[in-house]
Amino acid sequence: MDSFDSPRFRGSLVAGTILLAVGFIFLLNNFDFIYLGPVTHFWPLIIIAIGITKFFTADHPAEYRKGAWWVMMGCWFLISTLHLFGFSFQNSWPILLIVLGINSLWRALDPQSACRHPKGYHYAN
Repeated sequence: MDSFDSPRFRGSLVAGTILLAVGFIFLLNNFDFIYLGPVTHFWPLIIIAIGITKFFTADHPAEYRKGAWWVMMGCWFLISTLHLFGFSFQNSWPILLIVLGINSLWRALDPQSACRHPKGYHYAN
């Protein structure tokens, strides 16, 4: 478990606070309490920024993969939201399967992932 003064805890606290605030802002926009205008189309940039931060602060290959996952998901959301290249959420969902496949292959080809054990699991001697 992370201590309260660890960088990981602070990062999670900041990311969670930002996501919570952005979620409330978008909810208020959806109920017409505030008007955000075209800004609402660029919300995936937040996910991409989180992924880039996770990727460049990673200490382990699995953390690089998580950062890349956030970036790929953010790019998919951005492309689908802005209807770039003719994509929408309805016709671009197979991209998610491709991203999941890339993630699975990356995990399988990572030699260190085979050595890791789930937390709390110990082999009998």
